[in-house]
Amino acid sequence: MMLFRNLSNTMSLRAISSISGISLSSYYYRNTPRHVKRINDETENAIISAASERTTYGYRRIWAFLRNSGLTVNRKTVRRVLRSNNLSLPASKHRGRTQKRNLFHPTGPDQLWETDITYIPTAQRMTYLMCIKDCFSKEWQGYNYSMSCMASDAIRSVEDAVIRVFNGSVPEGLNLRVDNGPQYNSKEFRKAMKLLGIKVEYIQKQTPEDNGNIESFHNSIKTDYIWPNDIQDFQEGKKIIEYAFTDYNNERPHSSILFLSPKEFRRRWDSDPAFRSGYESYLKKMSEKAMEKNKKKMEV
Repeated sequence: MMLFRNLSNTMSLRAISSISGISLSSYYYRNTPRHVKRINDETENAIISAASERTTYGYRRIWAFLRNSGLTVNRKTVRRVLRSNNLSLPASKHRGRTQKRNLFHPTGPDQLWETDITYIPTAQRMTYLMCIKDCFSKEWQGYNYSMSCMASDAIRSVEDAVIRVFNGSVPEGLNLRVDNGPQYNSKEFRKAMKLLGIKVEYIQKQTPEDNGNIESFHNSIKTDYIWPNDIQDFQEGKKIIEYAFTDYNNERPHSSILFLSPKEFRRRWDSDPAFRSGYESYLKKMSEKAMEKNKKKMEV
């Protein structure tokens, strides 16, 4: 803009603009700070409060948590508020997902459960958590938290889920996917599942991705509930697991079920035919996209 100042006494601004190629709008432009606030203080405080309380949630899950709580706010607004308050989390990098090989694919709840063992360290000793998860609704159906890791503990985790979900009477057609650990391969476990009327589906050896639902689930449980706490003993661990069970099912938004909590998703699936039809269309669309993506990878 020095050129405009030097020549403004000898020729018009329009002539200077024509000679220099600098538009008059650029000359007159003044960068002024914006003072318009796009959201009110109450909404901003709600975003900050939710992020401070749930420190392992990214902006999408914070947005979903607020939406599910009844607060309507734009997802980009949540991201901007988190960034400006240094509450953002680094973007997660998902590992490559392997297509399931000749395994049962559920089309609704109560068709396929998965279970596995994960370790919960405490200051005193190692403890063990065996969870049961519905692969379709993402509900945490039951668990057994103990100081031992035997076949009997694995059986108790299934029995706990059966009592909670079905009041002890298992419907026909329920499958339980497990790995080849000694607890699940034992005669004791096989016999118990047969008595319960549950078909056991074993994944191939050295293919943990085939049991990916429960693997991802255990990672989420540890990230959101276990690692933020310095668990001292089994009793403290028990209280944290009990809280996690309730919070995960009723509050925690899950990305694969439209960022609803598992219990809310299940309620809508059972009671709203329009929701059920819409979600089935969504799954079909996602499946077609995944197939197209895999096709492109094979062509490269």
